Formats: sequence, structure tokens, C-alpha cells
Amino acid sequence: MTSLGPMFFAGLALLPAAGWAQDREDTAPQGENVDFQEPSVQDQAQTQTTQAPAASNEAAVEAPKPKPRAARSKGHRCRAWARPEYRQMVRRWQKVPAIPGPRYLDGFRDLTIVSVNLGERIRVLLFKADGSLDPQGMAQVERIFRDKDSDAVHVLNPRLVKLLYKLADHFKARQITLISGYREPVEAEGGGNHGKGKAADIMIPGVSLAGLAWAARKLGHVGVGFYPTSGFVHLDVRDGPSYFWVDRSGPGQSSCLVRVMAGQGMVADRKWKPEADEPEPRKDRKGDLLGATATGPVAMPKTGSE
Repeated sequence: MTSLGPMFFAGLALLPAAGWAQDREDTAPQGENVDFQEPSVQDQAQTQTTQAPAASNEAAVEAPKPKPRAARSKGHRCRAWARPEYRQMVRRWQKVPAIPGPRYLDGFRDLTIVSVNLGERIRVLLFKADGSLDPQGMAQVERIFRDKDSDAVHVLNPRLVKLLYKLADHFKARQITLISGYREPVEAEGGGNHGKGKAADIMIPGVSLAGLAWAARKLGHVGVGFYPTSGFVHLDVRDGPSYFWVDRSGPGQSSCLVRVMAGQGMVADRKWKPEADEPEPRKDRKGDLLGATATGPVAMPKTGSE
């Protein structure tokens, strides 16, 4: 596990004491159904310049706490605003990091995860040659997902980890940036899916938030929240029907969650099969597994290290 230097978190001391929007649970919030079309290239470019949230200075950033829920009424207007320093920070997140691309072992790539709140980075192999999750790799991921206040580590839902891998593989991502993982439940607020190890707030450098949300909505039986102003996409796994929403409120503001694309969620759920969650080993043009151990030793990073 690697601690990130001060350059990665430059300027974070200017952050406001902000709060994240609470993730949506199984009961539908008050809101309205709206049509939401796949964003154009221009829309995605605008999204990248208007999204926003945190990281840290030389230590780790003070992670924002969940926002209070706000029932949306006809007179409620969403204030999609964030401080300039906050928006600038998210623009820095969008820059593709100068780190090596993914390396493969027996067809499965490694995964780099950076925790904004903890100021830590791991590079880990998640899957064995037979496609099963590696316990050592899972332990490293659960460690970097830990609660930033209490340092509590919680078992993660294996399906969540598999879907994060699938998204990284789909976008050929050099890393996943973790905004919020496990949050230890507070009795007065409830833990939501973050408190059950079933949710993550993420972004992928070089990939628009709109594009990331669009891909996540196709996974089936998931909750996907698009936070263009706060600067992340929420992903959770669930047994029930999918639920998609957009919340354009800024950090520290009351949420103004609106459900979107209910029809697409139903289609994705109908198409979903358990095997769709499993990772697909990658092959070269000759049909051989990338990084196949049968072809000789392959230089790979140790699990959990840079």
C-alpha cells in the first residue's frame, strides 16, 4: 500500500466542510420521473468542468459527512454550485495519472485503487487463474475501503468488487478513484448500502461521469447515482430492482434527487444473469491468455503494493 504525496492532494486545505449525498435505499424517495438521454460529447465535456469534491492535504482529507435528505417539492430548486477550489480539485481528479497501464496474469488484469480520503493507493491482483476472487486481494481492497473516521474495516460484497473490476476493464482504466467506500453506520442516520459494504462512490480519470454512469446502469440489479456537481458516481449492488437517479446539488447542500431512466433499469434487470458479473479473461491476437503463466514467469506487482 502506497501513501500519496502532498502533490496529489495540493490545495485541499481550502475545502469547505461539505457533506455527501446519502445513497438511495430500497424505498423510492420523493421525486419525479424524467426522461434522460445518453449525454452527447458536448454534454460530457461540460459535465467534466462542472463536477466537484474532495481529497486532502499532506495528511488525509476530512471526508464529508452524509447530507440530510430533503423531500423535493414543487418549489424546491436545486442549487448546482460548488466553490471554485472544489471544482478545480475535481478537474485534477479527471487527469489520467502517470502510472503504468494494467498488467495481466492468466488473463486477468491488476487494479489500481486510490482513496481520496485516506491518501493511499493499492495495486492489486483480484482474481486467480480460475476466475475466483483472491482472498489476499480482497483483503487489500477492503482495507482501502475502510471508514476514514473510525478506521473500521468491513467485509465487502463480492459482487460490488466484481462490478468495479468490470467497469475498470471496460474503460481500460489505469485506476479507480474512490471517493467513499465503507461508512460505519451511525444509529441516528442509518448506514445505507455504504454501511453494508455494498456501495462505492467513484470516478475514473479520463472517463466522464456521464459515461461512467451510463455503463454502470447496464449492469443489472444495481443502484446508480450521478452527482455531476459533487463529482462522482454512486454504485451499489442489490437483490431488488435497479434504481437510477441524478442529484445536481453541490457539497454541503440539501440533496435534490430525481429518479431517471426507470425503463432502462427494468430492461437491464431482465437481461441480467449471474454469470454476467464474472470477469472475462483477456486474450491476445493468437488466442493466448494475456500474462499466461504457462508461457513463463511474468513480472507482476505484489498483491497490495505499487
